[in-house]
Amino acid sequence: MAWGRGASWRRDTRPGALVIVFGLAVVSFGALWAMLILLPSLIALDHAVSAGIRSLAEPTLDAIAVAFTTLGGFAIMASLSLAVSAWLYWRGLRPEAVLFAATMTVGPALGELVKAIAGRARPAVEFARIEPPTNLAFPSGHALAAFLFFGTIVFLLFTVDERLSLRHKAFVSIACVALAVIISMSRVYLGVHYLGDVVGAWLLGATIMTVSVGAYISVTSGTTSRR
Repeated sequence: MAWGRGASWRRDTRPGALVIVFGLAVVSFGALWAMLILLPSLIALDHAVSAGIRSLAEPTLDAIAVAFTTLGGFAIMASLSLAVSAWLYWRGLRPEAVLFAATMTVGPALGELVKAIAGRARPAVEFARIEPPTNLAFPSGHALAAFLFFGTIVFLLFTVDERLSLRHKAFVSIACVALAVIISMSRVYLGVHYLGDVVGAWLLGATIMTVSVGAYISVTSGTTSRR
């Protein structure tokens, strides 16, 4: 069903739902951004909670965190995104391949732009358990990439894959969410981000995904309606 001419919001609630999610995500992201700059009490809380997460340090957790933060790095995320997009295209799922490639290209690029504008510094170098990146902190690039990558997989899983049962889809979705959370939190644990940077990345990721998913549904619905 097309969203445009003749499409009714009563018959297709997806546009309204996406608009609501987009609005909530944008407002929440903007509010968090402003508070992390202007509200000393929230900044202090963010620093304290992040310090508490870092205090869980022990060798086994260090090794796990480094493994997951490596998984969420640019090289691996870019390679996995290219592989998934190519596989979708090879399967004949061209709109889905474009959705995945566009989300994983535009999303992280927008995150880097926001970093430059926000100008939030990372935790002090002495807190880092790995070599700290030289760019700014807000939002976390690892958390944003993980949110977009695994979030898009979950969306496509429920949209185009009819082979898996609902139980298996739920299991894969839980695994995807867990991976995204662990990658994101590894950055706080390893001392190269504050928790606020991660939450900001998730909110920005939700904003980006509502736009990309909305565009995908609009295009695919229009294609279906012309058949």
